[in-house]
Amino acid sequence: MKTTLLLFITAITLSNIYAQEDSSFGFTKGDFIISGTMSYSYQNSDSFRDNIDGNMYQFGTKGHNFSIIPEIGYFVSTHFMTGLKFGYISSKTESFDNDLYYYTSKGKGYSTSIFGRYYFTPQKRVSLFIELEAGYIKNTIDSDRIFQINDLTASTNKIENYSVTAAPGINIFINKDLSLTSRIGRIGYSNIKDNFSNSQGHTGTNKRDSIDASISLNNFYFGLLYRI
Repeated sequence: MKTTLLLFITAITLSNIYAQEDSSFGFTKGDFIISGTMSYSYQNSDSFRDNIDGNMYQFGTKGHNFSIIPEIGYFVSTHFMTGLKFGYISSKTESFDNDLYYYTSKGKGYSTSIFGRYYFTPQKRVSLFIELEAGYIKNTIDSDRIFQINDLTASTNKIENYSVTAAPGINIFINKDLSLTSRIGRIGYSNIKDNFSNSQGHTGTNKRDSIDASISLNNFYFGLLYRI
């Protein structure tokens, strides 16, 4: 928490320093921007131990998650930008247990959102901003669960997520058109609907609302932003 607070104070100090300088860096009314994020994670784990019969017990998991979310924006005024985000997400997980249990899960989906962003010192090299975003995510996950030999259960989850979030951030120009940009935490509300069905004829719907807020280094990462 102390590290995060120091990081945020440093960002404010840098913004104030550059705000006092006459710089050709920064945004102005009529600018277009292209930006976005891309992430990939991979997991491969195996564990071994003896069971009560003295035989070796093995459990393993493999999987990956991938997402790419490009965004475009337009400065309707010197301080305010509005824009759109479109994204693709995918995931795959495989788990097994001594060849008696085998589980696979594959997910694909997309995301879309509109956002507005206010820059406090838009025509300077370093500027803090605040962003408000309304988004929608749809994801379909198909799963197969095999227990022992012939016991197969297939299921499908169709998940929809409506959300509204607010996030502070910082933008730092590398040159006159290219900059680093990052959000520093977030506060948001989500409404999630999960429709479930399986090969045994069972169906169900799960609805839930959630509110989350965080300011930590886990939410602090830099992406690239290009001004057209």
